[in-house]
Amino acid sequence: MTATTSDYVAYRLRWRSSVTLPFAASPGPAGEPDVTVRPGETPESLPGAARGTPHVFEAAPGAALLHVAGVARYFVTPREIVVEPRGGSDEDVVTFLVGPALAALLQMRGVLTLHAAAVEMDAGAVLLLGGSGAGKSALAAALVERGHALLADDVTGLAPAAGDVLALPAFPCMRLWADALPAADRRQRVRPNLEQYWKPAARFAAAPRPVCAAFVLESHDRADFDVEPMPSSQAFRGMRRYTYRKRLLDVLGQRSTQYRIGMAFARGVSLVRVRRPSDHPFRPAELADRIEAHVRSVLLRARSPVEGSAPGVGTDLPGDANPAVPKTAGLPSASPAASLRPAVLSGRAPERRPAERQAPSRPGIVWIASYPKSGSTWMRAMLTNYLQDNGEPASINALAGLRTASSRDNFDELIGLDSADLRPDELARYLPRFRALLAQSLSAPRPDDCAIDRIRPHAPHFAKVHEAYRDPLGGARFSRIGTVGVIYLVRNPLDVAVSYAHHLQWPIDRILRMMNNPAASETSSTSWIGPLLPSPLTTWSGHVSGWLDQTDLRTHAVRYEDLLADPLSGFGAIVRFAGLEWDAARLDRAIGHAAFPRLRAQEAESGFRERQPTAPSFFRAGVAGSWRTALTREQVQALVDDHGPVMARHGYLREAEAFLGG
Repeated sequence: MTATTSDYVAYRLRWRSSVTLPFAASPGPAGEPDVTVRPGETPESLPGAARGTPHVFEAAPGAALLHVAGVARYFVTPREIVVEPRGGSDEDVVTFLVGPALAALLQMRGVLTLHAAAVEMDAGAVLLLGGSGAGKSALAAALVERGHALLADDVTGLAPAAGDVLALPAFPCMRLWADALPAADRRQRVRPNLEQYWKPAARFAAAPRPVCAAFVLESHDRADFDVEPMPSSQAFRGMRRYTYRKRLLDVLGQRSTQYRIGMAFARGVSLVRVRRPSDHPFRPAELADRIEAHVRSVLLRARSPVEGSAPGVGTDLPGDANPAVPKTAGLPSASPAASLRPAVLSGRAPERRPAERQAPSRPGIVWIASYPKSGSTWMRAMLTNYLQDNGEPASINALAGLRTASSRDNFDELIGLDSADLRPDELARYLPRFRALLAQSLSAPRPDDCAIDRIRPHAPHFAKVHEAYRDPLGGARFSRIGTVGVIYLVRNPLDVAVSYAHHLQWPIDRILRMMNNPAASETSSTSWIGPLLPSPLTTWSGHVSGWLDQTDLRTHAVRYEDLLADPLSGFGAIVRFAGLEWDAARLDRAIGHAAFPRLRAQEAESGFRERQPTAPSFFRAGVAGSWRTALTREQVQALVDDHGPVMARHGYLREAEAFLGG
């Protein structure tokens, strides 16, 4: 490891680092540093510490130990970070040093860390909140190019002062993916083999600024942008949702800091939701227009600096003494389940009928697995209506089985590492453990359970996945721990090709090549990331056989065509397999509510957030056999040549051969 001692000022602290950082040195006043970073030996464990993810981190009041396999170990105390390389390059070591290790130190010192970027504007500090892949850094870079100054990128530190919330200046540099940078600026990679680069900020705010607004970055299926103020009652929850490694707060004794900053955040910070089109490429310039316009029209006002709100470099930060703050009724739970468990359905839970009994079931995840466009969304609609059992169809924008198991935010929080910082092989190593922890979190009780949880407190959780069961080296991406079972949905690949082409608005021939590509993925780009983890598909045949030939997980296979032909029987078997209570009349109602005409009508009225913005609709025909008029003989022959054996195994080959011989 390259070791050149340099001094820096960041987060109102003097840092002296013997580990070379990718930032320009910025020494403050002479004197002893507040924080020292140095190479050295680290303990193998922290006796008596609360263990986080095995082999990733342990924490105790005043100390944390982070272990990134194949890279380094980091021993963190309030005034020092000791780094012990374990096989990683210098760039690898620095990546996790300025991420989770730095955040743990700041939390020990009473700084609340948010997974956010922050820029200085005329009205004050503006926070850009969002999960991994939301576009925070790209948007911050666009605002800096317009003359605003960067305060922080990725890890934003907040501290209370005189009733305000201060955003603390971090390092004058940003991490940007290749798609957000011209080729000339792609000079210094964050890590080898990742298309992410360090870019010095042209303008940097060196002093703390009161936070005036927080923009929550989300996406939707429409082509326009939507800027919507959020009620102040959601400010605390919004801040907590994007707290960087929130699970460390209680262990490190800083829950009171979060409460204190959260109350000030709710009183004085304007919270705004910004929805952007979910298609790629990301359009940061247009989004920057909306941010600037909102600040000018709503937020810009004369603000005088808060007296005493910006103590000099090296001053102990609020919270170092961890003052006791009385707990208040209604304070959100600090358990990971509180932030990770999805609210599957909204609205009031229907009253339970007296004669209804809870069928025996065990908590955990039932995976709804399929190759894309095989009918899993229809299945989720049916299951949602069965679980909810209301008089009206359930909203298609609140379906059970959201892709929680593919969420970068969930991975980052439960594993303790940023998924965007991991190479594909490293990510694959952590996936089974992540999904086991997710099942545990989803099953943990919490005070604000959603409607379905109140109706079915012991029912399993459904999770949709499209990725292949095994990684290229043959390892399973899913864990037995926490898995109740797998519902695997198979569909004729001839119809899959037609539906997938409609969904992506691609030519059929391009879809056929994708279906026979072992390296195919739903998210194949290495130059940008989205909110979901990479979803390797392999070939259609490899996907189907990989899931159905594995013997690790209890599996129920069903053909899409059989569900269409006899939905009561097919869905009834699924309900029983999942351990849900059986009620024929209720199932019949659910199937009616999930009928394709009703799904299409809902999409036409309110939109569907899972639709690709380029596609005219998500719910199309809901029939079998449309391939007969949509595919040419050559295209049918290509699918048969590529996937004939697996098509025969599932009853699809004979129909295709009859078409070709006709």
